[in-house]
Amino acid sequence: MKLNVFQLLILFFWPVYSAMAQDNVNMKFGKPTKEEMQMTTYAADPDAEAVVLCRLTDVEYTVQTSSFLADYREKVRIKVLKPSGVRFAKVVVPIQRNISAGDNVRGLKTNGMSLPKPGGSSNSYFEGEGVSMTDGVSDTDGDESVESIKATAFNMEGSKIVKTSLKKSDVVTTKIDEHNYQTEFTVPNVKEGTVIEYEYTIHSQVFWELHDWFAQCEIPVVYAKLDMNIPSYLIFNIEDHGIQRLTYTCTAGSLSFKLDSDPLAKQAQVRTNHYVYVGRNLIGMPKDDYVWNAQDYCAGITAELKQYRLPGMGQMDYARTWEQIDEMILGSDDLGIHLNDRSPLAKELKDAKIAEIADLRERAEAVFNLVMSKVNWNGKYEMSPVPTSETLKNQSGSNADINLLLIQSFNEVGLTAAPVVLRTRDQGLLPYNFPAIRKLSTFIVAVVMPAGANVYLDASSKNGYLNVLAEPLLVEKARLVQKKNKSAWVNLQKISKSQKNTIINAQLAADGTLTGTQTTRYEGLAAMNYRNAKGNSAFAPDVTEEIPFTRKGQVDGNTIKICPFPTIIANNPFSASVRKMPVEFHSLGTHRVVVNITLPEGYVVESNQRNTTIITKDKGLEGRIQTTTGDSRVQLSCQFSINKIVHSEASYADLHQIFDDVIKYTTEELIIKKP
Repeated sequence: MKLNVFQLLILFFWPVYSAMAQDNVNMKFGKPTKEEMQMTTYAADPDAEAVVLCRLTDVEYTVQTSSFLADYREKVRIKVLKPSGVRFAKVVVPIQRNISAGDNVRGLKTNGMSLPKPGGSSNSYFEGEGVSMTDGVSDTDGDESVESIKATAFNMEGSKIVKTSLKKSDVVTTKIDEHNYQTEFTVPNVKEGTVIEYEYTIHSQVFWELHDWFAQCEIPVVYAKLDMNIPSYLIFNIEDHGIQRLTYTCTAGSLSFKLDSDPLAKQAQVRTNHYVYVGRNLIGMPKDDYVWNAQDYCAGITAELKQYRLPGMGQMDYARTWEQIDEMILGSDDLGIHLNDRSPLAKELKDAKIAEIADLRERAEAVFNLVMSKVNWNGKYEMSPVPTSETLKNQSGSNADINLLLIQSFNEVGLTAAPVVLRTRDQGLLPYNFPAIRKLSTFIVAVVMPAGANVYLDASSKNGYLNVLAEPLLVEKARLVQKKNKSAWVNLQKISKSQKNTIINAQLAADGTLTGTQTTRYEGLAAMNYRNAKGNSAFAPDVTEEIPFTRKGQVDGNTIKICPFPTIIANNPFSASVRKMPVEFHSLGTHRVVVNITLPEGYVVESNQRNTTIITKDKGLEGRIQTTTGDSRVQLSCQFSINKIVHSEASYADLHQIFDDVIKYTTEELIIKKP
């Protein structure tokens, strides 16, 4: 059968038209549709305060005379549905400056990476004449900048669409630290009903790093697309993740270019890998008190440079094994090579005769107390320490600064100490499928003990104790890096626990007054949090608080009704009918309350006794309730235990029920009656 030209064109373009019709997304910026302007709610989430209608991110590489450039072109359209959605008019764009390719482990000065630069005369990789990419191998530095910013608010005024555009003077760039900056702007005249559009381009000389990209955010996203055209000499490990998954394609492509340094040269081409990731109808992932970093569960990608392939130079591998990363850390100029330096506190440690303490744990405790009496933590978690003499002179520093001083001081008294590198919980999880050098953000200290009974410490835990770490450090995956022994993974979530035990001994009078003493013992993480809240300073395994206890019940004739428990759980944080994300508790722990009541003469307990154990299927959460009566006495106890930090959304109903049962039992009235 013969096809005419029109039929051939239909067959050729039909996949394109079909894709557009299937997405049903307005990708033409500058012209919101009538439906977008008149939209008042988002059907898939009627409670949404705003919705991302379309987000397009294009990543294009270009070749320059002395380097490469990665352009991130971002276009976003948002519909504001409620007054609270006005906050999405503010846009913050993070950028980097003064980044070195040798700065693989963020903040550490390592010799981990060097990259070829364009220019030279030896070997040609590109498909074209007279173009070389191999003029030696050297460290590469790079900056990022935000340019071509456009932002407009579209509002209906009567039957007309009124546009309000962003002024250049409203764009501000601020410095966060040596390497991190942010560019901010707020789209003007945004209110309920506004359609927001903005776009910008990040020019990045840091071409060896791909930005993390998340299709999801706090509000629902109708359509999000990441389109990356990457020269095939840069090979990345790419991990896509999220509760909702993205569709994905990778095809062969090409990139045309011409070097400015040789205006007479012909235009050349380089082969590319063309990646496209698309997310549709994505749910909102708002901030949550029981999730450290919502982006851990958002649909998106994370990448790390794997290989640099250049003919004439061979294949250069940059993907590291964790063992190679260990060597990089141990060889770093600001941390690794100083681990075995003499401590600037050597004289004080010797004068205190700490090395003579036989018990190794007590010796470690003595070192920690001496060091922390000289310096204070400044509240920052960092990876790169300054020289320990400088830390001592300043009398303060980041946890990295002080932890290096601790390691040197432990080694000074005959203990073996080493760094444990990790990524703090608020910054997100390490990738699962490949070592991610640049994701490491800080380190704590391990004092290596016989039989694997290691002790873990950090400068942020001044009011804690051995193996008591602040909650941001309680990660499942941390790496103990050692010079002479094999490095190992450590689950810090099992190291620090929070224990709180309360005993109330009280006498009930016939007028309904319950009086006595409430004694609470805080252990581990609970003890540190208690001291921090009270402004107390001590390095000890526990602390005890004793306070008067008083309750007033209701009296009706010979019947007394009273709730004897202090508040254990104020309210159920899991009151929603469904949950989109897992539940992450701050730490493992147990809260136990025992109430011993002496009854008035002749009175007995009339309430039904409750003896119940409620537990999730995986035993991750447990509640134990018990009532015991005797001659003129009654004992009520409630124990609430968190045996697992992360609980999947599949067990959400069980969590909801356990919290409800504990609240019900500890708030219901005890009925006491005189026959």
